[in-house]
Amino acid sequence: MPRVKKTYPEPTRQKGQRSVEPIFINRYLPQWNRPDWLTGKQWRQIVEMQPTALVCRETLIANIANLDWKIEPVDSNQRDELKPDIEYHTKLIENSGELDYVGLVEWLGKDALDLPFGGAAEIIREYDEPDGKALWLVPLDGAMCFPTENYKFPIGQTNGTDYVYFPDHAIGRIYMSPRTDWGRYGWGVAPPEKIYMAMQMLGRGDVYYANLLIDTPQVGILDLRDMAQDSAQEWVEGWRNLLGGIDPFKIPVLYEHTQEAKFISFTRSPTELMFDKALIKYVVLTCAGYGMSTSDIGMPSSSSGGETLAGSIRQERRTRRTGQAVLKKKFVNFFNKILPDTLRFHFIDLDDELALGVARTRLANASALEILLRNKVIVPNEARQQLLADGLFTISMQESIEGGDKPVEPEPSPFGGGKINGSGQLGKPIAPSQGGYGEKKSVVRSELDEETQEILNVDEVISQENVIELNNINNLEEKENG
Repeated sequence: MPRVKKTYPEPTRQKGQRSVEPIFINRYLPQWNRPDWLTGKQWRQIVEMQPTALVCRETLIANIANLDWKIEPVDSNQRDELKPDIEYHTKLIENSGELDYVGLVEWLGKDALDLPFGGAAEIIREYDEPDGKALWLVPLDGAMCFPTENYKFPIGQTNGTDYVYFPDHAIGRIYMSPRTDWGRYGWGVAPPEKIYMAMQMLGRGDVYYANLLIDTPQVGILDLRDMAQDSAQEWVEGWRNLLGGIDPFKIPVLYEHTQEAKFISFTRSPTELMFDKALIKYVVLTCAGYGMSTSDIGMPSSSSGGETLAGSIRQERRTRRTGQAVLKKKFVNFFNKILPDTLRFHFIDLDDELALGVARTRLANASALEILLRNKVIVPNEARQQLLADGLFTISMQESIEGGDKPVEPEPSPFGGGKINGSGQLGKPIAPSQGGYGEKKSVVRSELDEETQEILNVDEVISQENVIELNNINNLEEKENG
């Protein structure tokens, strides 16, 4: 059976060897991986020390806080009936007690984008009942909270000595990317933890450029060549004294040597490193971790040139679908937990291109359904149900209407020749993100073309009448002369 050695093998030495072991420079490398666990205070310090991540976080929060919002009934037919509840909860969210709406969004957004736990607020309800009216919102420190594995009391809080556990109806929480490993059940993965390596590289770049500006010697070895050991030691001691005091900026002088003193640097020059170009890559990764682009925080996406309008619009739309969209959904779910089941929280975020796209889709469907209804392929109720299934209407509507189960009697088309209603308005739009002018330009152009054609037709008729009148005059003159 082979022998298995489980201890570290010592260096081999020959019998009678007198020479000492060589001395090496120990180089200690920092840990280069994503940490498994850090406290909330440490994660906050990491973000505060990295300006790019800080700007990304503040930009996302500002975009959410700047959006208009409203509370509306789940059933639109109960709008008048639920008007007092809508006004009450609107005032509650506008001023939750300690903070106004913008302050509450900033509070929850910071912890949600910094901490694995996320942000939380205590919901004080009437009589402390699950269906009680919300009376107060108390923001909590996410670094003091922790999740439990109990569905009735999902969140706990501690100050180090005392513990308190919140029932489900008394706590609202926002956190990013729930972890799938059971050992961290209930925790999330905030953007700084996702892009920790890129943020560390940015931090190292900031330190590198800062060291170029501070008044400290560069890291390296000064080779004094032919200077004696005693003289060199005295010079080093004097160099230390030169750097001390209230004015450390002094000039050391070397003398009594015949060969040139040489400094051997441990680092490279900024030109050789090209660290400024490498940092752009990590800035892009940091922004991507927050679901943003560099143009969203005021930085160009390319160092070689400027940005195009189409590129900027595409990046803005990408941000609206990624980082901003996810954070919006988180806040919608948070506020909906405060509201009763009959109400819902809604952001007013009008996207011009999206609105035009929905309008074109409705117009195209209306034209297609009109043909199907006129040819008795479907009945009105089936057309209505299909539109609801496609999600073209966001309000609550009945799936059936009175008389909608009977075919529609065909009517003569006012356009003639089988022209589809509104087909001229569909046109061939080019979105601004693709370098065009959008839907409005196409509609206006089509209308102008139709008006121009009508004018040309009128001119043609007038010209024909003039020719006829001229021929009549010529005929009369011929008769008179004859």
